[in-house]
Amino acid sequence: MNEEYLNNIVVDGLDETYAANMDVDEVVSPSIMLVDFVIDRTGSMWPYEGVMRECLKHYKQAIEGSKQADEMLVSKTLFNNTIETGGYVAPEDFNTDYSANGVTRLFDAIIDRRQRLLDYMEQLKNNGTNTRACMVILSDGHDNASKYRASDARQAVQDLISKEITVAFIAFGQEAFGIADQLGIKKQNVKEVSNDESELRRVIDLVSKSAISASKKASSGATDAGDSGFFDV
Repeated sequence: MNEEYLNNIVVDGLDETYAANMDVDEVVSPSIMLVDFVIDRTGSMWPYEGVMRECLKHYKQAIEGSKQADEMLVSKTLFNNTIETGGYVAPEDFNTDYSANGVTRLFDAIIDRRQRLLDYMEQLKNNGTNTRACMVILSDGHDNASKYRASDARQAVQDLISKEITVAFIAFGQEAFGIADQLGIKKQNVKEVSNDESELRRVIDLVSKSAISASKKASSGATDAGDSGFFDV
């Protein structure tokens, strides 16, 4: 794996409106779980706009109301033609906005998030914070617009896994089945669901529970906190 190659990739077409991270000096907990949620916002997701906004509000409320809230920082990245990249913020500051149109830049989004996640983890660790992380990706179809290739995105995923960062994938509908395998995501961290409103509600509720569970494992020092059965809660 060429880590230097990955570190030198520049992804263009970013919307960095919401990219600001919490200042590491403001992080008071000695242990932090970063939860990176990367969500498809392409045209085929348009019928689920309202439900997705509702689901993201529920996701925010679930994490904010959990005992782990003080030990979690969350981000949300949306991808279509543009990648709207999100910073790591306290659960109460999580942005639940969502709209859908355009084409799919899944690979570019994954590559960009890898760099941002590792950079912020390093900042936290250098500041004395014990830091773990997970990345959850939701897509309803194959990439059709990225500058970079599936092999590059796979390298990015493998690099995260090698650093004990969990990468999970939700395939929302049959058009997305098999993408996780293409990216080298471990089978125990993949959910393939039908693309309907009830399944979307169920699976995003599961993401919140899984993220909270991962944070509990990390703060307790569990050796498997980084990478075993993310959705097994």
